[in-house]
Amino acid sequence: MATVNASKYGYGYAQSELGWMTARDATTANGIYNQPSNSNLRIIRVNYEAGSKSNQWGVYRGWFAFDVTAYQTGYTITNLKLYYLPTTSTSGSGGAGMKMALVKSTAQGNADADLTTSDFNNFDDTVDYAANDGSTDNTWRDLNTLSSVDLNATAISAITSTGYLKICIMEYLYDYPDTAPTTNPTDVYAYCNFSTIPYLSFTATPIGYSNDIIGVSSSNINKVTAVSSANIDKVIGV
Repeated sequence: MATVNASKYGYGYAQSELGWMTARDATTANGIYNQPSNSNLRIIRVNYEAGSKSNQWGVYRGWFAFDVTAYQTGYTITNLKLYYLPTTSTSGSGGAGMKMALVKSTAQGNADADLTTSDFNNFDDTVDYAANDGSTDNTWRDLNTLSSVDLNATAISAITSTGYLKICIMEYLYDYPDTAPTTNPTDVYAYCNFSTIPYLSFTATPIGYSNDIIGVSSSNINKVTAVSSANIDKVIGV
């Protein structure tokens, strides 16, 4: 299996007393954090609290960017997964955790730029990189064990077409569908342990003839196909 660590990762949040849309659709974050090293950091959240004098809405999102240019061409990519290390501070219990959605990010350049406050709405929630169906697989665990989520063919296509995979992770019940919470109070959140940098794991199969040819393994077939016709007599004469 091939693995690629996130080269840029972090989170941002927006809070407002003016209403759900002001927080959820904010173009500027109240705060941004890049490449954190904390072992117990809240990175995804939706909260709502109605008070006697004012109400409060908050949205947190995580961004992970991967440089996968080494596998952009010459390979068939399968079994693509995102691995992360959650903590028991995540809402939920017994592994129920927080339901999440993974969508296309348009932040972080070519996986080489830090998040800025203007990146808070730099995502496309019409492009899913996972099932985003509220299933157990699409849940950020409230555990202290390495966890993963399956990524889909759209995520693989992003790698093969651009060489990069940039993911925005959103809370699933409210932020992803843009549905304002109404229960007072509402607070769902996910914590990450960044002592393990989030990473991709996948199978990268070299593209070429799938069988061995007279002792040449399929993984080395590109060395044969690279021989020019002018030099083929040298191969025959070996």
